[in-house]
Amino acid sequence: MFHALPVCFRVSLPLLLCLLVLGAAAGYPLAILFAQSVFPDLLGGSLDGFMDAYLRIGTTPELPEMILTSLGWAGAVTLVSWILGIPCGYLLARTDLPGKGLARLSLLVPIMTPPYILALSYILVMQEGGFADAVIGVPEALRAWFFSFWGVTVVMALASFGYVALAVEATLGSMPRRFEDAATMLGARSWQRAWRILLPLLLPAVFNSGLLVFLEALSNFGVPAVLGTRANLPLLPAEIFYLITSWPADFALATSLSSLLCLFALLCMYGSRWLSRLLGGGAFKPGQGADHPLGPAGKWAGWMLIGVLFLLSSVLPYAAMVLTSLIDNWGAPEQGLTLRHYGALFEPGARGFQALFTSLGLSVAAATICVLLGGYIAYVNVRSSGTLQRILDGIALLPRVIPKIVMAVALILAWNAPWVPFNLYNTVWMLLLAYVVIYITDALNYANASLQRMGENLEHAAAILGAGRFTVFTRIVLPRLKPALLAAWLTTFIVCMRELVASILLLPPGVDTTATFIFNQFEQGAIAEAMAMATVTILVTTFVLVLFQLKRSSRPSP
Repeated sequence: MFHALPVCFRVSLPLLLCLLVLGAAAGYPLAILFAQSVFPDLLGGSLDGFMDAYLRIGTTPELPEMILTSLGWAGAVTLVSWILGIPCGYLLARTDLPGKGLARLSLLVPIMTPPYILALSYILVMQEGGFADAVIGVPEALRAWFFSFWGVTVVMALASFGYVALAVEATLGSMPRRFEDAATMLGARSWQRAWRILLPLLLPAVFNSGLLVFLEALSNFGVPAVLGTRANLPLLPAEIFYLITSWPADFALATSLSSLLCLFALLCMYGSRWLSRLLGGGAFKPGQGADHPLGPAGKWAGWMLIGVLFLLSSVLPYAAMVLTSLIDNWGAPEQGLTLRHYGALFEPGARGFQALFTSLGLSVAAATICVLLGGYIAYVNVRSSGTLQRILDGIALLPRVIPKIVMAVALILAWNAPWVPFNLYNTVWMLLLAYVVIYITDALNYANASLQRMGENLEHAAAILGAGRFTVFTRIVLPRLKPALLAAWLTTFIVCMRELVASILLLPPGVDTTATFIFNQFEQGAIAEAMAMATVTILVTTFVLVLFQLKRSSRPSP
């Protein structure tokens, strides 16, 4: 339909539409957040109190310490994830370790597990009178270590090291082996090959995966709220949450801390990009070569490493979760097993059933909107150029790096402002909007990657024959994007089903999602019901994942 417009306008109208949508969804709330942090009474119509909230941060002794602790904790999580993930990635990409398929699956399980469920499960294991006490007895020194900075760090790293391992494996898999072979022929030893050849080439992947882990840790709300409070470890996301939800709410301080969190995330992203360009990397032609053979001791050590990590990141927490959901009376001296906690979830009118229904509806709707909207925005972005395209590219980057709790706070301010003519805040539609804004990133990433590999010949031919942009997109681009968008839909559905921080901040009173139900029930002492819901949620997302895989594998090869 755009071909009927003047040429100059025809080129810019899709860009303008995409800019308007993304600007209203992400740019406007963040602008309000930053303005509110500078002028605390802005929404009340006053410009008084310029920078007062930032001055309070400087003059409140515990806040600078908390900021440094949060940065240090995120850095420690990244470091531990590198230590655990890089050897796993090397084993999968460069050795003849048997059973690599199972090893890769063992890395995916913790990635698919919400970190707050991992933290809840470990609390059940390590707390006084928990599962570990019942089986082997936990030394007090070990318990004290677990409920400390490094214990919380290890739990978060167990949920994150798989990202590093898979990134390292993908990079090594695409890297030619002739450099290592040449070095071997020249007499280089293993450590020399690793230090002089592999490490410099791996640095971009290591930094990029580290950035992902750092940002996830810095913005994660579940682990600090669940485990950090029990370890007396105050962290920024949990503090922002309590500033908003405690009475009286302190939005001025919450927005200033959110702005700082956002600033740290942007600095980390640009710093990582700069380091990646500075320290090396580059494009390679994929090369094939023989895997480095491992002796029996090497294979045993490799599987011991992967097995221990799988035990700690998946088997132990999942066993604690399922067993707790089956215990008849948590805390009683005599324990029996029962399914009544699952039955209570599915009773007609039960809160658990409503929470599951709400999560399913929101997740399906959010994933569908993200895929349709993200696919079109990615198409316009990749197929355009100029100043407007660069602005669109910059705004599309925001949901990718802005911490989720910051975006949730920004949405509260933006849609609760006095000039908004309709009541969106405090409704379920507000949460749907938040899901779309926060998780449209996956659709943009999948569609961008697919479009950049896709030739434009068919699109040009259709344009020559008179097809407009909309026709080209729906009849030519969208069918070719289908595999990428299906993957994006699945990813978005899964992350929305387990989403916690936006749900807990934006849900109207009396409404639950699965994540808020788990969080609230656990905090109120209904631990078995919380773990039953956690088990059901993971089973539902696993069922959808398996269904998609079966559907994909049943299609004939092109």
